[in-house]
Amino acid sequence: MKRAYLAAAAVIMMAVGVMGLMFGLSPLVETQVHRGIQNIGISGDGITTHAAVDRVEFSPLSRTLTLYGLRLRGETPQGPLSYEVAEASLRIPLRMLLAYTPLRPMVLRDVGMMPVAENIVLRNLSTRSPDFRASVQREEINELRSQSELVARFLDGAPIDALAATYQMGADRAHSFFLSVNMPGKDGLAQLTIKESRVEGWNGAFISQMRVDDMQSRLNGRESMRMASFEASDITLPELGLVHRLIDAAAMGEQDMEAAAKVVGPILEEILAADPPLVRQVRADNMAFSVENGSVTVDGVGFDWLSNAPRHTKSFIRNISAPRDLVQASADCLAPALKADLTFESLAQSSSSHKKMLTIKAEDLADVDCSLTLYDAGIISTSEQALLLQSFSDLHLTIKDRGAMAWVGLNLSPNGRASATAMHHGLDTGLQLNPTPQNKAIREALLTFVQRPGKLEAASVRGQRIGILQLLAALNDPGSLFSCTATPGPKLLEEQINALAAQAAQTSAPAEAAGK
Repeated sequence: MKRAYLAAAAVIMMAVGVMGLMFGLSPLVETQVHRGIQNIGISGDGITTHAAVDRVEFSPLSRTLTLYGLRLRGETPQGPLSYEVAEASLRIPLRMLLAYTPLRPMVLRDVGMMPVAENIVLRNLSTRSPDFRASVQREEINELRSQSELVARFLDGAPIDALAATYQMGADRAHSFFLSVNMPGKDGLAQLTIKESRVEGWNGAFISQMRVDDMQSRLNGRESMRMASFEASDITLPELGLVHRLIDAAAMGEQDMEAAAKVVGPILEEILAADPPLVRQVRADNMAFSVENGSVTVDGVGFDWLSNAPRHTKSFIRNISAPRDLVQASADCLAPALKADLTFESLAQSSSSHKKMLTIKAEDLADVDCSLTLYDAGIISTSEQALLLQSFSDLHLTIKDRGAMAWVGLNLSPNGRASATAMHHGLDTGLQLNPTPQNKAIREALLTFVQRPGKLEAASVRGQRIGILQLLAALNDPGSLFSCTATPGPKLLEEQINALAAQAAQTSAPAEAAGK
């Protein structure tokens, strides 16, 4: 019995000791958190920042830390900057809690990531700068991890660069709710709202996935764009030194925009050339863009970074659509409703040349396939010089008519014969080409395509590099650079124009009757 009492007493004494240790940690944790926050800043040319918190509370029984009035404020070359969080609550893992005690050297001995906070909830986040204001109603993070070296710096009160710290931290999931951004500009107030956003698999410079749902933008209160979802996968942040160079270039731009542009270009090229790439895949779905006379919708947009060596990218736009009245008002001519798919692919051939491939499939207009090798203009000082020095080779262009030529003719005249004759005559007299067999073949192919639209193919001389100045010099002798063939379609252009005119008459008759 005596031994039982002694054992019970020992357990009680141990419990009291642990409780005493836990409660004794409260002021220690609160003090070190205060000191650590005060040494967080953002580094950069001309940037000075200061972080602070109004109140810190630590509950030892639940290991819950709550911060009130967390803020980072400073001055940049562009003006004042601030980040604020009204309230942040989190649970401190046991290992991290022991790091607040004299056991810190043992706890932080291992190099690598360690959990530093769990069940994190941030409420009412806001950011202000001279260019925009942003806010987030709530953000949740399941577990935040950090390199042990960064933890030691925080607890020791050493200076911490907030930007650099993101490369030494990680989390499995972060979920934000109700983001809004306001950006005043010369055209008025631009606003962006996002219902939800998620980040998954954040580990230092790598993020497995970012997703945004229900995004809307407005200009002066009027919706300009909406998007159901946006998703990016396998994101690798740029090397930290490059990011700092970009920040410094932005500061330079306040004084000398031209000098900043010359600096930014090479930095961006270095970022894009990095391996792994900045992003492997991007998808956006169900978009609508408001314009003056209606709206344009897009079912999906995508981008894939397929490889770095050689650099190979592919992008697409799926089902871009616009109503007929909007297309006609924008183009100021008779035209069908727009419904098209586009793909674009780029494959590096060398350090200074890329093969480009473009495909367009436009319903009731045409299918276009184009490929060529494009050569970099090199280091130039103006866009005009870049245009003059631009060159290409191995061009291959295929156009399959699906009604485009008939719509062109309908805009000239609803009379098919008159319109087709005018187009044929205009092309025949306008082609003042040197009398060579190659130019004769080009002339015959173009006249065939106009008379009976089908398929038109053009190609440059294989392996020959062609510049803008060469194109200008060969206006009367295109056969020296290109070959051209045509496959006639099943119907004459005259027949196609008459069919469109008849359709237009049938469509307009009910509308006119309804308007009376």
